[in-house]
Amino acid sequence: MRHPRTILVRLAFANAAAVTGGGLAGAGSFAATPAGTGQAAATPAARSSPARAHAGVDPRSGGFEIGLGEWAISTEARAIRPGRVTFVIRNRGKMTHGFEIELRIRREGDDYRVKEESIDLGPGRSTRMRLDLAPGVYEIECSVSNHDDMGMRGVLEVRENAPLLAPRRAGGRSAVQIVGFAFKPATLRTTIGRTVTWRNGDAAPHTATGKQFSSPQLRKGGMYRRRFTRAGTYTYVCALHPGMRGKIVVAQGGSR
Repeated sequence: MRHPRTILVRLAFANAAAVTGGGLAGAGSFAATPAGTGQAAATPAARSSPARAHAGVDPRSGGFEIGLGEWAISTEARAIRPGRVTFVIRNRGKMTHGFEIELRIRREGDDYRVKEESIDLGPGRSTRMRLDLAPGVYEIECSVSNHDDMGMRGVLEVRENAPLLAPRRAGGRSAVQIVGFAFKPATLRTTIGRTVTWRNGDAAPHTATGKQFSSPQLRKGGMYRRRFTRAGTYTYVCALHPGMRGKIVVAQGGSR
């Protein structure tokens, strides 16, 4: 009986020691070859042909956001198209976390696991990790021991027909999405009389907490609304993940 073999490939980061609270480490890429086969276990996928005009955008462009925190791992999208992707990994938690992505493949009767890990990230720190992803279902989790058992795990599907994301619209917004352990947009501009809605899309609970207002803990799908009746700048954080920061800028204007 053949036993599964595991291959672990670690990224070599340039200037990894230079990672700071707002900085990014150098990125690497990988090509994994199982011992004894002489063939690549996961060959880089050819880049997708230029997309036709579409209302959405490929979430790979500009960096694919990965959020880490207690106790969940969040991705910008559940599925993306194959090719080169730069993961932008941010630790929004209070503990050290890391990012790990793994693809299980079968070649010539043997099972292999091709794995990549980021450097460990302290609270508030971030890094980048650039890979060429072939189609498949990838397991993702926190690389710190036992954190996956606490809930920091999930899957990322890579397929040619993955949906595109709707582009961000400028102006006229009155909603903040909580996704990837971040408030999006981080700064929302609105006018007096408007009601702003926060919606949590993460698996982990979050809050929107400022000096003038505070939401309850919002579980996945939960919403909080607040009407702003005075002009000014309102800063807020997530009480559970203080690295998550947002701002509401309220200007004079017609009320609703």
